[in-house]
Amino acid sequence: MGTRAIKWIGVLGFLYLTVGLSDVAWTQGMNQDPLAKPPSYRLLKKPPALTTGTVKMEVFVDFYCAHCHRFEASVLPDIKKEFGEKLEVTEVGFPVIRNKPMLSFEIYEAARAEGKGPAMAQVLFRVLQEENGDIQDPQVRIQVAKEAGLDPDELKKRLLSGQPKRAIDENIARAARDGVNSAPTIILDGYVVTEDTSPENLRALIGKLLSGKEF
Repeated sequence: MGTRAIKWIGVLGFLYLTVGLSDVAWTQGMNQDPLAKPPSYRLLKKPPALTTGTVKMEVFVDFYCAHCHRFEASVLPDIKKEFGEKLEVTEVGFPVIRNKPMLSFEIYEAARAEGKGPAMAQVLFRVLQEENGDIQDPQVRIQVAKEAGLDPDELKKRLLSGQPKRAIDENIARAARDGVNSAPTIILDGYVVTEDTSPENLRALIGKLLSGKEF
């Protein structure tokens, strides 16, 4: 075999190897999920002591916010079901929409103090957004109290005490301190903050916290 023929064989072999490696790389790239992305979050100062095996989720919500209502109705139930007792959820009343009655948030804080926060949150979202109820109407207040399992007279007393207003002020102050300026915003275990309330993002963050891995 001549020298020129040997050189051509070498060139063809090199091209075959190059094409083969490129095809493998292309195939591997096709096998990767192009939509996969890392979790979206930012960190606050980590609390000194955390309960292991359970993640505390605080959801900053405005009861007049359509995005908050969709999250509470469509995303949160599935997340609760998936993680069960490993997830503790608390709604934090956080007024962000202007010119809306603060009374709704006071009623929520009053219910929360009685251990009826989750029930009241659901009732307020439905009455205010789906039924366009006026919370300043005494009959509407009686309705939401009864539906959330509260005595209307006891609710009235708690509202007059001023405690719910102070709770709202504390929520607003905390939001300013932690850089929360929109709703819904979620804080996990007191230091992992995210505005991305998609199921995928929340599953990734909660799963990482439950695994004990460092952020």
